[in-house]
Amino acid sequence: MVSIPFTAVTILLLNLSSCLCVRNNTFGQNGFASALATWYGDETGSGSGGACGWEDDVKYPPFSSMIAAGNANIFLKGKGCGRCFQIFCSRQPYCSGQPVTVTISDECPGACNDVPFHFDLSGFAFGSMANPGQDHNLRQLGQVDVSYQRVPCSYGGTNIAFRVDKKCNPNWFAVALEYADGDGGFQSVEIAAGGTQNFVGMNNIWGVVWKRDIDPSFQPPYSFRLTSADGKTFVTNNVIPQNFAVGQKYLSNVNF
Repeated sequence: MVSIPFTAVTILLLNLSSCLCVRNNTFGQNGFASALATWYGDETGSGSGGACGWEDDVKYPPFSSMIAAGNANIFLKGKGCGRCFQIFCSRQPYCSGQPVTVTISDECPGACNDVPFHFDLSGFAFGSMANPGQDHNLRQLGQVDVSYQRVPCSYGGTNIAFRVDKKCNPNWFAVALEYADGDGGFQSVEIAAGGTQNFVGMNNIWGVVWKRDIDPSFQPPYSFRLTSADGKTFVTNNVIPQNFAVGQKYLSNVNF
């Protein structure tokens, strides 16, 4: 995803595997750690939700273009989708030093893995780290050392949304889940048909996309039982209506 060359940054880690656990799986318990940040797309662009399944939804509230692609240690083969991080830079006169919060919405492969932790931000999010009037100049640097820490996600009262996959058919149903507060990820997703509570498991096939092989008797409305990655469980009833349309997004009445 990165088109701007960058030099490797040496980060001293006594134990890389331990660092991955502490820095990427807990909420700010050990303070900020070091990473590299770049940006992609247009200067004030929104980035992409591609590898997580959110498509262009990242442009709009509550994501509002504040997203980042993560390298392997952040993206975690899709398990990092939806996680939130505070990031700031300190290079003067460009950087404000004030943390901004981004959601992981995509993967940054290849050269992004030349350093242990690399955030490839949308142009808009990268510029938001700048002092007033310095956003263009900060982007002109192409890359900057940053400090980061994982934080709970909070979407300001927006409930979890379900985007129905465009490939759904009478034998296959899939949704992409968006806007999960707290951990940001899901341990399990279960679906029940016909307004019942007869929940059956769905499979996480990539990013935040969960699917179920069905037959034509498995009719909407569909309810869901959601378990977050940190073990919280909610049921949302009849969120996918009987007359649902593929490609459409439906808001639930729950969040973590």
